[in-house]
Amino acid sequence: MNNGPVSKNWTIMVYISADDVLANFAIDSLNQFRRAASDDGDIVTALFDPNDGSGEAFRYRFDGKNKEALLSDVGEKIKAGNMADPKTLTDFINLASEPLNEPEGRHYCLILWGHGTELLLDQDPGTKGKRYLTPTSLRSALGGTRFNKSNKLDFIALDACSMSMIELASALQDCVSFMIASQDEVPDVSFPYERILAGLRGHGGNVKHVCRLIPEIYVESFRDYLVTSRNGVKEIMLSSLNLKTIKEITGPVSNLADILLRSVADKDLSNAIVSARHQSRDFVLGIFVDLFDFCDKLRKGLKEKRFENKIDSRTLENTCDQICKAIDNKENVIANKTRENVEGCHGVSIYFPYSVEEDENAQTKRLLGGGETGILNLTLVKGGSPDAHKARNGRIEELETDFRQLPFFEHDGWGDFIKQGWSLLLARRFPEKLDLHYSAEQVAKNLSTTIRDLQRQLALRPGA
Repeated sequence: MNNGPVSKNWTIMVYISADDVLANFAIDSLNQFRRAASDDGDIVTALFDPNDGSGEAFRYRFDGKNKEALLSDVGEKIKAGNMADPKTLTDFINLASEPLNEPEGRHYCLILWGHGTELLLDQDPGTKGKRYLTPTSLRSALGGTRFNKSNKLDFIALDACSMSMIELASALQDCVSFMIASQDEVPDVSFPYERILAGLRGHGGNVKHVCRLIPEIYVESFRDYLVTSRNGVKEIMLSSLNLKTIKEITGPVSNLADILLRSVADKDLSNAIVSARHQSRDFVLGIFVDLFDFCDKLRKGLKEKRFENKIDSRTLENTCDQICKAIDNKENVIANKTRENVEGCHGVSIYFPYSVEEDENAQTKRLLGGGETGILNLTLVKGGSPDAHKARNGRIEELETDFRQLPFFEHDGWGDFIKQGWSLLLARRFPEKLDLHYSAEQVAKNLSTTIRDLQRQLALRPGA
């Protein structure tokens, strides 16, 4: 099979926020890069912060040399900065990619290594300022580099948990061609970089092929992993999204948001929406859902019942069909790899908070794993006892605040559906269990904001 002209001219930029907890796993990744780097055109540059912005950080340039030396002797020690500051990332990319496009035909990828879903999360609650990169700040960081609409970064890979979200893909579409990420958790040992670089070498002429190949290598590398309720390991999956065609998905999703919001007033349609969300594959403590799976469950539920509101029912069904077809199109989600027998994972997640657990004990077990191994760091909670509700509610509050900075969420309808429609629907359906299924505090904020907006609109009407 001809995958295009051979190219070994890759610049691989690795931005690592290890936050002490993951520092030794990061060192293993760095050694994999060092072993795999070549001396015939491929270059790996890395910025490594092992200690949440305090003390020293390290810069590395791997080009096939010094493979046996101590890693500490190879790197350049620098003063640690704030890895969540967009300027830190901008400066790193500009330095690592200089000189740009030399030699001609050079290819560039950026790997972001750290915690998710708040990207590169600093686990230290005492850290001043923003503790993580939001999709907006990541877009801002890339906007300050030489990569733009006419000269896009070839691909970005998120070595962080649960980052294959439509919100992030939409934010990066103007400066990145492809995005590689997982809908679920990434193992602590991270991506198999040594195998990935070996597979990448020689395929620079066909970036799409590279982005299809990496998920295959990733899933194959972790095929023997054990997933149990006690060890805290989640399923293994990785997908590649074509950001050049992401509007094929985001456009219909905006239409879906409008119809869902309108449907909240209809009892039968509301019940169908909740039922579909309840049955769908979700991630991150129920905060994200597989977009295809939700649409598939909803359209099937609509087909099985007769609704008085036939117009909205039929429109909902048709829009869900359109979204499923767009995600199923191999030119949009160009790769979606999971292990065998994994169901409901189609490569694209969307913010749609709903916990399916019916009581607090079941939710706590899901949060902490069967052996309470701590898949969620409860110390992130500000004040009070470290209970599961507060930890989950805090994450919901942060994400909704961040997503409001994104055009897809704030102006294209999905944010309005969550704020006005989903909040109202759950408040009406589960008035005593809002903290269990969503967040009572966030629902109250969303609905109070909605009321103020309506009052403001009424006041602006002529004759009001």
